[in-house]
Amino acid sequence: MIGEKIRAYREFRGLSQVQLAELSGINVGTIRKYELGIRNPKPDQLEKIASALGLNVSIFLDFNIETVGDVLALLFAIDDSVELTLSPVDSVDNTAGTVGFSFKNPTLQDFIRKWCQFKNVYEKDKTEILAIEDEQKRREEMKKLEAVQEEWKLRAMGTTIGCHTIVKKGTEEKAVKVYDLT
Repeated sequence: MIGEKIRAYREFRGLSQVQLAELSGINVGTIRKYELGIRNPKPDQLEKIASALGLNVSIFLDFNIETVGDVLALLFAIDDSVELTLSPVDSVDNTAGTVGFSFKNPTLQDFIRKWCQFKNVYEKDKTEILAIEDEQKRREEMKKLEAVQEEWKLRAMGTTIGCHTIVKKGTEEKAVKVYDLT
């Protein structure tokens, strides 16, 4: 999975394997092996690759989220790190006790708004695609839609805002260029 992420961010940045090798100081054959999943980079190598791509190394880390406990651990970590607000969702009939969350940090809050907009469009498109009767056409369209979703995520995590804007509790937000993710 790390290799796939390296390839995706390298391509997103418009770099060849040779260029990434030159920028990171890692042999091109080794870059190739990482991307193919033949080898996994050691932490120092991953740091060099992230730096060459202008990313924070944490972008390559995977989370194994399978249980409610896994989700809770992440939510608690987020709450410990950033100003997270939990509140009941205002609705006509909130008998289910639905709760929403928001961030006091304006950059995160703006991103959540854009993500919500993207997800609404994605779900609408997905519903339309799933209604296509021709199975091959439906699969092709779903593959395209999933590619759009992955590109959106890459853009969100790979921009300056996703990698370098400090949002930890008690810190001042650094000024960065904000990229439109819509």
